[in-house]
Amino acid sequence: MVMLHGYGSDGADLLPIGQHWSGNLPDFLFVAPNAPDVCAINPGGYEWFPLKTDRTLSRVEGAEHSRPIIVNFLIDLWARPASSPPIPSCSASPRAP
Repeated sequence: MVMLHGYGSDGADLLPIGQHWSGNLPDFLFVAPNAPDVCAINPGGYEWFPLKTDRTLSRVEGAEHSRPIIVNFLIDLWARPASSPPIPSCSASPRAP
């Protein structure tokens, strides 16, 4: 399951969700990539796109900007063998034993 974090956060913030769900979904791999850009207002986190004064417009434009980044991440993820090393800039919760 690929989980995308919110503005100013990072993928590691979502891993507890994957760990919580892993007992009920033992065959799932939970991954949470970091957005590509350091967040403008929180340099300890990331942003998929910058937020502007017009939040609606920035979300529409941001979704268009982020779509190919996410699609390429998914293509790379699906191409990796299960035994591959961790994905750079991505937090992963292992499958339940």
